[in-house]
Formats: sequence, structure tokens, C-alpha cells
Amino acid sequence: MAGQEKAAYLALLAERDPQIRALLDQGFEFVTNAFKAGAAPPGFKAKTDREHVRNLQQAGYIVEVSAAYDERGQLRPTLSAIWRKRPERRGEASRDQLKSDREAE
Repeated sequence: MAGQEKAAYLALLAERDPQIRALLDQGFEFVTNAFKAGAAPPGFKAKTDREHVRNLQQAGYIVEVSAAYDERGQLRPTLSAIWRKRPERRGEASRDQLKSDREAE
């Protein structure tokens, strides 16, 4: 998905789903849609949502799972949307906090 297409897709999802809006507001990045365990068509090899979550967590990400939608915004019940965010390092202020502090000055 190209940059503008991805931005439009995420804007559509955020408009339709408050959980996705909250994830974006918290700094999560959309990774992929993945089949829920047992939902892939027979003979179709793909990582499940659980495998994606496990791999991202092992790589050090905070991971969230939400409902998945197609490019027209239609719910895809056999899929999960996978979201990731790097944890803040100890002693490192978030960008939002720094921005808020600058605005308060």
C-alpha cells in the first residue's frame, strides 16, 4: 500500500471505529491484517494474528489487535488488524508530552 493510500485507508478506519482512532491517537502503527487462528482458507499458508503478535512482542513492540476492515471500510470478521508501538524508554518523555510542555510555555 503506497503512502497516500495507506493514509486514506487509516483515516477511513479511524472514522468508522473508535478503537482504531484511539490506537492511532496513542501512536500505534498499522502493521497488517492477518487471519484469525483457524480462519484461513484450506491450503492457504499465512501467519495467523497470534503469530504476528508473538513475533512483534519478541521484537520489543507493544502490540494491539483490533477489528479488520477492507479498503472500502467493510468489516472482515475472519481477519484481525495488527498494530505496533515501540515502548518509551525510561526517562524519555513522549513526543506528545514534549509538545504539550512547549505549548504551555
